[in-house]
Amino acid sequence: MAKPKYYSLKNILKENADYNIIIGERSNGKTFSVEEYGITDFVNSGYKNQMGIIRRWNDDFTGKRGQQMFEGIVKAGIISKLTNGEYTSVLYRASRWYLSKYDEKIGKEVPMEKPFCYGFSLNSVEHDKSTTYPDIMTVLFDEFLTRQY
Repeated sequence: MAKPKYYSLKNILKENADYNIIIGERSNGKTFSVEEYGITDFVNSGYKNQMGIIRRWNDDFTGKRGQQMFEGIVKAGIISKLTNGEYTSVLYRASRWYLSKYDEKIGKEVPMEKPFCYGFSLNSVEHDKSTTYPDIMTVLFDEFLTRQY
């Protein structure tokens, strides 16, 4: 069986553009590759450079949808590898994602203090218009094409 191919940012990043638009087939790793890029930048910058994810609806970030957003990154062991085991997972709280690690003494995930990513939805943009996020260096506008539009 051939090894599956997934989207790589390698070629598009060579362009050194301020904005990149990636359109391609479904489930080929576009979102995964940008998530990996954002987390890598966060860790390599000394936990400074954050990322933001924009989607159309606030529901895209609630509950299990929010928690599952980085599940592929966690399952691939990328968090653990990037942080040398200091963090192993991602914890989601109120449209924010944090690197985290399970603490056996207290029996739960313990997040780092600073989130690596924020979630924004177009349908609630009026709530965030006066808030600044100076450490966001990577923005992923995800799922901007729909079947209807």
